[in-house]
Amino acid sequence: MLPALRLAAVMVLAQAGAAALQARETAYARLPLADRIGNDPELVKAIVAKNQVVESPGEIRRIDEEWIRNRRYPLRKALTSGPCADRLRRLVRDDKLVVEAFLMDDRGGLVCATVETSDYWQGDEAKWQKTYRDGAAVFVDEPALDASTGTFAVQLSRLVSDAHGKVGALTLTLKVPRSRTRR
Repeated sequence: MLPALRLAAVMVLAQAGAAALQARETAYARLPLADRIGNDPELVKAIVAKNQVVESPGEIRRIDEEWIRNRRYPLRKALTSGPCADRLRRLVRDDKLVVEAFLMDDRGGLVCATVETSDYWQGDEAKWQKTYRDGAAVFVDEPALDASTGTFAVQLSRLVSDAHGKVGALTLTLKVPRSRTRR
């Protein structure tokens, strides 16, 4: 019996590894899209403009707490509508695996998003820390259930820069396609 349990465990781990590999392949296949978005002059301009808005760490925490607590918080609507969000939505609309896209400023706050995210401040998460803070050009997180979209997904994040240096980051949340395994 024990060998059968080991075999079952090995098979589950192999399937999980295959699913993670497929998720990463899905993400890396979206690099051209992420580059197009990250180099879009209108979106870069929106990030730079947001960086000019003074938000202390305390103010960011207050906004984040209100965002999480209040589903009718006006900033939620403001950051998912308007020119920045509309432009971002247009750039991702043809890719059916993109379930969410958002831009972050130099403090990890949202600039705009295609859908409402679960929180305002992304600065405490790897997507912003690995790219903006640490300077990685690209970061692909582990696939997981995404709280904002309720979808098993993987996130591809990319540093956004202008002629003067880094200005923010972009994240694309991508639905992980179901693997086609036989039973």
